[in-house]
Amino acid sequence: MKKVVVISTSLRPGSNSNMLAEHFAEGAKSVGHDVEFISLRGKEIIVH
Repeated sequence: MKKVVVISTSLRPGSNSNMLAEHFAEGAKSVGHDVEFISLRGKEIIVH
């Protein structure tokens, strides 16, 4: 089992790239990996 982190950067819910990231995460979970799904939608990112 591996730890898998999936980061979705899509700004729109239901977009193709967001759905792809969700399906990838589901597939990894289905074969027993420990998956953390992170969506950046609605988050403010500050770069210093």
